[in-house]
Amino acid sequence: MVERYIVVDLETTGHAVSKGAEIIEIGIVIFEGKEIVDEFKSKVKPNDNVPSFISHLTGISNEDLVDAPTFENIAPKLHKMLQNGYFVAHHVPFDFAFLNESFEQVGMEPLTCHTIDTVELARICFPKAPSYKLSEIVDYLGIEHYSPHRALSDAYVTGQLWLNIREKLETLPYYTLQQLKPFIPSLHSRLESWFDNLLEERRYNYTNDSFNDYHLYDQKQEKRIINSNFNDWLEAKERTLPYELRNQQREMAKTIYSHVHEASHLVAEAGSGLGKTRSYLLPIIYNGLNGYKTLISTSTIQLQQQVVHEANLMTQQLELPLKTVLLKSPKHYIHNKRFQTYLDHFEDYSNYDAVLTASMLVVWLTETQTGDVDELNLPTNGQQIWHYINCENPHTSKEGSYFHDALRNCEQAELIIVNHAFLIRDAIQSQQLPKHDSIIIDEAHQLENTTRHQLARQLNYVHIVHLLQDLQPILPFDLIEQARQSADTFFRAIYLAVDFLHEDDMLTDTGKAQLILDESNEMLLTEGDIKEQFHHLSTILGQIIDFTNQHALQKDWHQLLIHEAIQQITRFKQTLKQFFERAESHIKWVETNQYGAKNAATLHIEPVSVSETLQSLLFNKQPVVLTSSTLQINHDFKPFLVQTGLPEQTACVEFSAPFDYQAQVRVLTPNHLPDVTKTDLTTYTSGVSDFIIQYMDTIQQKMLILFTSFDMLRLVYKQLKRSNTLEHVTVIGQGVTTGSREKLKKMFETTDLIILLGTHSFWEGFDVNDQSCKTVCMVRLPFETPSSPMMQAKRKSLSDQNTNTFYQLALPIAVQRFRQAFGRMIRSEQDRGVFLVLDQRIYTKRYGHTFLNGLPHVESIHATPEQVINDAKIWLT
Repeated sequence: MVERYIVVDLETTGHAVSKGAEIIEIGIVIFEGKEIVDEFKSKVKPNDNVPSFISHLTGISNEDLVDAPTFENIAPKLHKMLQNGYFVAHHVPFDFAFLNESFEQVGMEPLTCHTIDTVELARICFPKAPSYKLSEIVDYLGIEHYSPHRALSDAYVTGQLWLNIREKLETLPYYTLQQLKPFIPSLHSRLESWFDNLLEERRYNYTNDSFNDYHLYDQKQEKRIINSNFNDWLEAKERTLPYELRNQQREMAKTIYSHVHEASHLVAEAGSGLGKTRSYLLPIIYNGLNGYKTLISTSTIQLQQQVVHEANLMTQQLELPLKTVLLKSPKHYIHNKRFQTYLDHFEDYSNYDAVLTASMLVVWLTETQTGDVDELNLPTNGQQIWHYINCENPHTSKEGSYFHDALRNCEQAELIIVNHAFLIRDAIQSQQLPKHDSIIIDEAHQLENTTRHQLARQLNYVHIVHLLQDLQPILPFDLIEQARQSADTFFRAIYLAVDFLHEDDMLTDTGKAQLILDESNEMLLTEGDIKEQFHHLSTILGQIIDFTNQHALQKDWHQLLIHEAIQQITRFKQTLKQFFERAESHIKWVETNQYGAKNAATLHIEPVSVSETLQSLLFNKQPVVLTSSTLQINHDFKPFLVQTGLPEQTACVEFSAPFDYQAQVRVLTPNHLPDVTKTDLTTYTSGVSDFIIQYMDTIQQKMLILFTSFDMLRLVYKQLKRSNTLEHVTVIGQGVTTGSREKLKKMFETTDLIILLGTHSFWEGFDVNDQSCKTVCMVRLPFETPSSPMMQAKRKSLSDQNTNTFYQLALPIAVQRFRQAFGRMIRSEQDRGVFLVLDQRIYTKRYGHTFLNGLPHVESIHATPEQVINDAKIWLT
């Protein structure tokens, strides 16, 4: 008998029938097997008007529905059509429930057919897909979608998506299907009998494969030793490149080669847009041809991927047999044996996220070549599983370790790309990185902060409770409960102490209170009852370790849990001990959530300076080249050398950007906004929003707006979204529209008229490349929050030396970030841009000129908003 699939899509006025939402369009496509045998579409007249945002999304207006039938008119026909088959929808829990509630409203019985959810099954079958929104998953699979958000079109592509899912399931290895079988009953899709039939068909036609086990390493290729010197080689190879090197790039490449060849360190500031990646790749490619291995470290995984792409492209263009490998920390890679142990002892079938995550991983392991979790789009709670099946545990066996395979792959590579966090962590802890002859540190201005974060420790009640939850199948209930109560009592005491000692008006923009342990409050917080409770908690954590060491465990999964738990508990005890010890070299503080539970306190410990650590970890061995577009402060490299522990005599060179900024950029500041430091947040953001609306209405071009706080971003986002003037403009915001930087970047690049509101990560490493005319707007000068614990610690250190802390600390950091933001605009000789600075302090304060002096020579204008907008329009057109 041929199976029948009824693919349904609804367009509705809201999410819940119980709250008055109604169907306004329905589309149905019926498949028998893989063939379309019938279809149905109808607009549906609702009782109430269609909300404007729904009309905008679907293109369906109230006028379109005047002559449409009501749902009650078509319900009998629909009910009959939806019988005797699988009900298929993209997010079936919504469509199926909405239809059934609608049927019940008109006095009909609800549907009882089996359901298939293409969102859920797409996640399992295509675990590498970047998104599972209907428009994006069908685009990923190459399915054409002619009319998004129209019911029949959405039903048709959902049907095509189901056929792709079905084909994927039918072609999976039999072993993989066996691994999936226990999870099928726990899915939203009622596929048990369908899946059993598939297994029966495949039983006698399979190979006995287990999880995919790629070997990423290749045989070592013979390297051709280059007899010519680097300058001659560079001159010859330039002719094969499809672009002309800039003079600054050529000089930077030669300077880097010279220092690496002489085994001496180099600090190189390369102006924004110079093309520093190409500059440092050329000498290390040359060194690679001569048998030398180079480690390149950059600040983020996204930038790692960009460097790998650029290196592979350049070696192809130069027709050279060199290998580049991207290497991440062990926690990014899955361990096959650990995952198999997890599956063998899986019991949590009521946990939907755990079931979905395990199913995705089972399928992913048939296709991944890297075992890298960043290929996946795991459910939020699925990250908890990953903690136990990755390669981070130092006692993990090499067999089944994708990280070990990645290391072996590195042995055959000339260029290894890592990020700063892994570079530092590996140097401190494991030293697993392959031997290398030199290091290039890109985005080197981030090195100090990254090192500090790698050396930092945090501990809170949630950390301990999560660990206790994992240990519930192993430990006696009484011991778990004692530990939980002890942790609760300890962190409640900490919370109350902070609440007593903290000044009420000193909160972060997320409502957190931060109390630094200084001489005045350290004794109050670390003595008496709190210290006694600390000893009690530390003792119970020790008892947990003793219990696990004394009792033999029968299950491999429990042994794996225990190994992880012992490491975590040991770290917890070390953090507690360090928090209650005095140390001038570290800053300690407690952060409490004023809107959270009364045990929501987190202990923080960070080193004040990392210069000695960096000096011993990185600068005592091979030559290191440190480069970035913002290494100098007030045209001086010395602060950077001090921060990083580099000798004062280290060679420092500046390579200016090759652009005519005077002819390419205007810096504009409207003069009507109040001083941000003397104005309440609502008033200031209202003025900012009004100006942006006026600017966009006139300029009609993309705009990147940079914020220093999420609170300010959220307020401006809401005000822009409410504006009728910007109805035709797409407004997206970091942490509001989505938290994914890459998704926001893609939306910004592919949408014609769009405003992107970003904070933190958008100040650097985000280039506006998709248009030659561009606007970057800075809402507030990027000063570090004065009350942040690290800033306070650094201020105290400078004050002890009778140094002006504002001019020597706060201002230089802000100017550096200001320069980073400016660098988002001009990336080629053809670019033209406007840099809007809305913060009046750049003109009204004595220090304001320091920001402008930190930029290349550009014209800056402080004028009325009308003059600023008119000047921008003329400049950009």
